[in-house]
Amino acid sequence: MADTTGRIPLWIIGTVTGIPVIGLVGIFLYGSYSGLGSSL
Repeated sequence: MADTTGRIPLWIIGTVTGIPVIGLVGIFLYGSYSGLGSSL
């Protein structure tokens, strides 16, 4: 783990990019699901 001085660890990249993507997908699916439920 001493070679990560000049680089960003991969798990940090995965976390930083994964959480917003999961959040946006979840909001989109929840919005479309609740929208369909209210329209029906």
